[in-house]
Amino acid sequence: MKFLKAVTFFSLCLISGHILAQKKAVVNQDPKTFKLFFEKAYLQIDRTYYSSGEDIWFAAYLVNGKSASLTSTSNNLYVELINSKSEVVDRKLIRIDKGLGKGDFKLKDTLQAGWYNIMAYTNWMRNFGDDFVFQKKVYINNAAKNNVQKPIAINSKKSITFFPEGGSLVEGLTSLVAFKTTDEYGNGLKTSGSIISSKGDTITTFQSTAIGMGSFAFTPAINEQYKIEGSYNNEKFASALPTVLKKGLSLHVTTDSTNIKASISANEVLFNELKGKPISIVIKHAGDNIYTGSITLSKATFSITIPTKDLPAGVAVFTVLDHLGRPNCERLIYIQSANKIKLTVNPNKPTYGSREQVTLNVRATNTLGQPAKTSLSLAVVDGLIPADANNIVSYLMLQSEVKGEIKDADQYFDVKNAGRFKQLDLLLLTQGWREYIWRKLGDSALKVSHLPEPGITIKGLVREKLKDKPLPDMNITLFGSNFIGSKIFTTKTDAAGHYFLDGLKWYGNQAVKISSQDNKGKKGGWLQIDTSFLTLPITIQKINPLTVPNHVDDELGKRMTYNRTYKIGDSILLKEVNIIGEKSATVQLFDQTLTTFGYPDQVFNITAADYSYRGLEHFLLTKVEGTQSVDELGSAENLDSNSNEGVVFLVNGKKVRPRIIVNNKEDIQGRLDYYSLTMDQINKIVVKHLIGNSSPSDGAPQATDVYVISLDLKDSALRGPNLHLLNLNLNGYYAARSFYSPNYTSNSTNNKDLRTTIFWAPLLKTNDKGEVSVSFFNADNKGEVVIKADGITDNGIAVSSKTTYKIQ
Repeated sequence: MKFLKAVTFFSLCLISGHILAQKKAVVNQDPKTFKLFFEKAYLQIDRTYYSSGEDIWFAAYLVNGKSASLTSTSNNLYVELINSKSEVVDRKLIRIDKGLGKGDFKLKDTLQAGWYNIMAYTNWMRNFGDDFVFQKKVYINNAAKNNVQKPIAINSKKSITFFPEGGSLVEGLTSLVAFKTTDEYGNGLKTSGSIISSKGDTITTFQSTAIGMGSFAFTPAINEQYKIEGSYNNEKFASALPTVLKKGLSLHVTTDSTNIKASISANEVLFNELKGKPISIVIKHAGDNIYTGSITLSKATFSITIPTKDLPAGVAVFTVLDHLGRPNCERLIYIQSANKIKLTVNPNKPTYGSREQVTLNVRATNTLGQPAKTSLSLAVVDGLIPADANNIVSYLMLQSEVKGEIKDADQYFDVKNAGRFKQLDLLLLTQGWREYIWRKLGDSALKVSHLPEPGITIKGLVREKLKDKPLPDMNITLFGSNFIGSKIFTTKTDAAGHYFLDGLKWYGNQAVKISSQDNKGKKGGWLQIDTSFLTLPITIQKINPLTVPNHVDDELGKRMTYNRTYKIGDSILLKEVNIIGEKSATVQLFDQTLTTFGYPDQVFNITAADYSYRGLEHFLLTKVEGTQSVDELGSAENLDSNSNEGVVFLVNGKKVRPRIIVNNKEDIQGRLDYYSLTMDQINKIVVKHLIGNSSPSDGAPQATDVYVISLDLKDSALRGPNLHLLNLNLNGYYAARSFYSPNYTSNSTNNKDLRTTIFWAPLLKTNDKGEVSVSFFNADNKGEVVIKADGITDNGIAVSSKTTYKIQ
């Protein structure tokens, strides 16, 4: 048995000295000579219901896509918060080390109430569309009742779909037929119905579970036609059965903790054709063959038993092929794991008082009771929040393997649920298994155009100053004093003038210097940087806007109002700005669309009379309305750069630098050396006061003032000595904040403690005994508290645990 291992096709980490080589994307690789690897991401999020102004806390896991082993194939994880319009409200670049990372979102007061998606993916995952992208729905409350996302209108429709086991109904053979009913949001509908023959006889009846799934046994007669009549609750419907084949095989599979048992039957027509010929059985897991066997067809029905001891756990495809290698029957099965890990989280008491200290003892052991080293994350949340019926086990082993939303996925892995394996089998028979992810990858030509990232990437272009012509073979040097590890990196531009540096590591906003020079050491060229990032185009999970319990919404709103009133430092919800007037012209910049809104442009045609000004900065401060110097405003804490060069405008009490366009090309590097230009190098200056629309990056419905300075420069201006040099402040990895947990042994406050997330620990590790302990203090809220822990053992086994205690 061979399993495809996740291997990179280039070295991720081999850096000699301070030199990092330039790399290019690999395109259209031959799958016969190119070994692919796959990644999955999972986020444990502290809860699923929030208020604006609160924090979303998350722990990140990156695993081998064909198992649950933590992987180091990528170090960059992009985590995005997306609204119902598919706009990115916030994005974090999370550093992943040895498969683990952490982060958080601070929810702005201005966010509209409604459902949002959290997505997580690596650059490498982009090669596979949205197949491996993690998605999670969260609800955000906002006390401002007029600040609510409008639900997307969806036509009301109900449907029922039938899934014969193995794929087809065959005349004369008994098959198990599973079915599933859904409404427009994918919610199951309780259903009952009958199969009626052409003579009007009721052949059999069926009834679904409460979540709209069920099954029945059915034997189609030869040359008979059938119809289905039933009702969704009290709404009647009529439907047709799938086509019945004149000849074929039927398949019935059952699984338990030790074996896979299959019964295969051929009807009389096909048996006469295949008698004495081999029938093959193939089982695939994550696209790899894990079992192959064959049997000579000597009778119309035969059974086989396959031990599962050496087979990998999880969703697999069971296929029956005829002597020509043609698949006749196929279905998904679930192989149970023999390597079970028990993860327990035990509070030191079952009941506590408000603000009393709690100690949680976590322990992970295998089936023999031996300790299991585990990396885990843990959330302690007020029981007000509805249960999140998903965890790392159900996601990695099921949800990420089968397309479509799976309701209450953790019920299929809950050891307290005696019928979980039967329920899971019914799910696999009905949950759109024909879109099974590994089949899709195997059936399509794969274009590899996105590389795994060993760190932060900086790329750009060097061109001639006076011509739009690239400069090849230029030496690029990058220096970052606050980089972690190497501080200096070098590379060369390619034939098109492009340079590429990766494997960089720094946190937060840091100063970076980049320079270019030729092989003779002469400084030269116009050095530019490309900071663009294209959001991954995926299909956002459909959001049901009708599932928020009223008592949860009301209570979250009350807590939000109280916290904003009494907690120091919390921001206050701003009133909505309504823009009314004539249709405005738009100006498109790199990252946003601006409107003119009627503010007059300030236009200056530079003449010899203006040459007396000391430079562009002096001219702007003297002539342009609204400009002020950085020094004039005191501290530069509201600016991205600590430099005091240039001018600023006041916007809502904050100093903001203008955007700059040079010779019709936007400067996206935030360069400040333009302010040193002398006036004889400038033909014209246009200053625009614009309004920024709500954009994917800000998530706010308010309008924002933006100032843009357009410079028309003479060719001589581009011969300045500093165009080969960039002094920038660039954002690196997000530096995750620490969860604040008050200590009530030494201090207290009369203000209410209304924390909904009482405790959060994203990166815990058990010791050699398989144990770890944490302590914290309760909030003031009474009632049940829920503890959820997710993790992965050093042997690559996903584990999860949930328990409760009470505050009286």
